Amino acid sequence: MFAAFEAAGHTDPAGTWQALTAAWNWAAPLPAAVCHPDFPGATARRAPGGFTLSGLWKLPPREETGPWSTLPVPVAGAGEPDLFVVASKALPKASGTGTVARLDDLYVPAGFATHTAGAPLRDGDAAFLWTAVTALALGTARRITDVLAALHADGAASTPYAAEVAAVLHDERLSLAATLHDVPSARQGLPAATERRLAAHVPRAGQVVQHAVAAAYEHALTADWSGACHPLVSLIEAGSPILQQARYTTELLPPGGRTSLRKAEHGDDRRIPG
Repeated sequence: MFAAFEAAGHTDPAGTWQALTAAWNWAAPLPAAVCHPDFPGATARRAPGGFTLSGLWKLPPREETGPWSTLPVPVAGAGEPDLFVVASKALPKASGTGTVARLDDLYVPAGFATHTAGAPLRDGDAAFLWTAVTALALGTARRITDVLAALHADGAASTPYAAEVAAVLHDERLSLAATLHDVPSARQGLPAATERRLAAHVPRAGQVVQHAVAAAYEHALTADWSGACHPLVSLIEAGSPILQQARYTTELLPPGGRTSLRKAEHGDDRRIPG
């Protein structure tokens, strides 16, 4: 599974992300708001790198809220997401059942959108989501380093550490593959020790991916393409939902029984990023 998702992230990051979110509703375990029945018409409009949400929602009770909440909207068109994850601290504080929140153009990154029609993932599916998202992110980053290498081969200026980044990505792929080797399918659950190792690897892999993308973006900013669109720009844009999701995947769907992976590892005084 890891190898398949990594290859798909390399070949078609945008299409694979759309297919993943259409098939699996990864936000299903999160506390859910509902569209206000007396004021229909909640909308999600496309914006650069994500969506803007407007409308009225009834928030879940305070005792049910966590670091993240979901906001549904009516399906706008075929293939369009209709469920959006936002940091709960960005919403009004719920004082009880029926608290209403009015939002006007709240920005939600594309990586925090999914489809209610997808098969719901649950807390026990955390390892599956971590594996899929991390593999996609590593595949996307590998595609980025391949493009950098091709530009260098064609005589264009290239970032001096592109080869180093590619090597680090390779090592990270091997490390994650070793963690997942000879264990049951992530969809069937992992042994507790393996899940802990995977939970430790996923944020590290995300940091490696961020470094690769930052290197590519630096190259795109400094290279002279005489007004033409840099070849890396469209690739980074296509992979942005995966990269957005990869930063928080162990927070959005932590292991069953935990409200925060970082709290479980470091203590309750650690604040979850929003």
